[in-house]
Amino acid sequence: MSAKMPVTEVSLFKDFCHRKGVTPAALIRELILREMGVPMPHTVAGRNRIVYVRGQDRFTWAVELDNGVVVEVLGDVSPEFMEELGRMVNDRLDERAAFIGKERGDSVGVPSGMLR
Repeated sequence: MSAKMPVTEVSLFKDFCHRKGVTPAALIRELILREMGVPMPHTVAGRNRIVYVRGQDRFTWAVELDNGVVVEVLGDVSPEFMEELGRMVNDRLDERAAFIGKERGDSVGVPSGMLR
C-alpha cells in the first residue's frame, strides 16, 4: 500500500511521528484501523511511556503496546498536572496499601483464596 504526498508533507509527517515516538508505519496502521472502526481487544499488553518535551516544558503520556503501536493518552500536559496526578496516584496506592494491610515496602497483594 502506498500514497503519494508532497515532499513537504512527508517531512512534516515524519517529524510528527518522531515527536510522538512512533514509526510512520505504526501510526498509519493505527489511523486506518481507527477510521475503519476495527475494535481494539479489551485486554492488551503494553507499557506506559511518559516523555518530557524539554523545548515546550510539557509532557506526553502514551501507552506503547507490545505489538509496537503507540497510543497517546494525553499530550501537551503541564508539569503542574503531572505533579498533581503523581500525588493522587500515590495517595490512592497508600489507601490501597492500608486497606490490604501492607506494612513492608516490598510486599505485594496476595489473593485471599490462596490462604484458605
